[in-house]
Amino acid sequence: MTYPCKHISILAIILIGLCVNLNAQDDRELEKQSLDMLNRNMEREAEEMAFINKLIESNGKELKATDSNLALLQEKIELGRSALNTIDKYIKELQKQLKEKKQAVKQLQNSLEDVKNSYKNLLNRYYNIRVKENTWMILMASESFAQAYKRMKYVKEILLLLKAQSIKIKEMTDRLNDEIVDISKKEELLSSNISKKQKEMEILRIDEKKSKSVYSELKNKNAELEKQLKEREESYNLLNTQMREHIRKEMKKNLESGITDEMLIYGKSFEELKGLLPQPTIGVIVRPFGDHKAKSVYETVKALPNNGIDILTAENAEVYAVSKGIVTMIGKLPAGGICIIVSHGAAYRTVYASLSSALVKEGDEVKARQKIGIVKKSFDGPVMHFELRKDYEPQNPEEWLFN
Repeated sequence: MTYPCKHISILAIILIGLCVNLNAQDDRELEKQSLDMLNRNMEREAEEMAFINKLIESNGKELKATDSNLALLQEKIELGRSALNTIDKYIKELQKQLKEKKQAVKQLQNSLEDVKNSYKNLLNRYYNIRVKENTWMILMASESFAQAYKRMKYVKEILLLLKAQSIKIKEMTDRLNDEIVDISKKEELLSSNISKKQKEMEILRIDEKKSKSVYSELKNKNAELEKQLKEREESYNLLNTQMREHIRKEMKKNLESGITDEMLIYGKSFEELKGLLPQPTIGVIVRPFGDHKAKSVYETVKALPNNGIDILTAENAEVYAVSKGIVTMIGKLPAGGICIIVSHGAAYRTVYASLSSALVKEGDEVKARQKIGIVKKSFDGPVMHFELRKDYEPQNPEEWLFN
C-alpha cells in the first residue's frame, strides 16, 4: 500500500489562495482611496457651486446685466466644467474598477472550483475508504514500526489538509459573495453618477445660455456701461494717488518716531502671515490682481492694471480686517464709496474700498476678523475692492489670503 505525497500540491493551492486574499484586501484599500480623493473633489466643487448659487440668489432672482454678474456667471461656468471633468474621472475610475473586479471574480470562481474539486478528490480517495476506521489495519499491515509511524503521520496530515481546505473554501466563498455585493454597489454608484453628469450638463447648458444673454444685453448698452467703467477706473486711479501720498506721509512719520518695520502679530511678523490671512469679505473674485484680460464686453475703455482684487459679495455684506493693525485713514472716493486703510507696522497696509459705511474711526486698533465696514452697492453690484501693499508696491492679495 503506497501513500503518494499529493498533499504538497494541495498545500500550495491553499497558500496561493491566502496570498490572493491578502492582495485583494490591499487592492480594495487602493480602490477606496482613489474614489475617496475624487469624491472629496466633487464635494468641494459642490460647496463652491452652492456658494455661487447663493450669491446669485442674494443679488436678485434674475441676474442683472452687469460686468460683475457676467464675471460671476463665467466663474460658475468654469466651475461647472471642472465639476463635470471630476465626475467624468469618477465614472472612468468606477468603470475601471468594475472591469478589474469582474475579472477578479471570474478568476476567484475558477480558483474556488479548483479547490472544491481538489477537496472532493481527496475525500473520494481517502475519506470514503474510511481511513479513520482502518487505522488498526494500517498499523498491522506495516512491516516495521518506522513504516507504521510514517503511515499514521501521513493520515494525520491528510486530515489536517482536509480541514484546511474546508476553511479555505468557506473563506473564498465569503470573499466571492463580498465581491459580488461590491460589484452591485459600484454599478449603482456608476448609474447614479451618469445621471448626475447628465443633470450637471443641463445646468451648464442653461448657465452658458444665461451668460450669452447677459453678454448680449451688455453689448446693447455698451456706451452707458463704458461711461460707468471710466468713472470706476478714475476712482481707482484717485485711490492709488491718495494711497501713495498717505504712505509717503506715514513713512516719514514712522521714520521720525522710530517705529520698526514690522509689528508682531500673534507672535509672528506680518510677512510670516502670507497665505494665512482671512478673507476680507465673503464672495467671489470677479476682477483679479494685475493686468488681465477682463471677462467683459467693454471695447473702447482700457481697464487699468488692478492694484488689488474686486470681490462680488451679497448686498450689505460685512467687511473684516485681515489682521491686527491700526486704522490710519478713512477717506471718500467720488465713485468708490468709503475707503479704509489699516497699517500693519511701518511696511504693510491693507485697503478696503467701495464701502457704504465705516464701523471704525482713524486711530482705532483693530484685530484680525474684526468687522470694520459694510459693502456699498454700485452699478455692477455689491463689489468690494481690496488691496495689500508693502510700502508703495501693490501685492497680489490672493497670495496672502488663506484659500
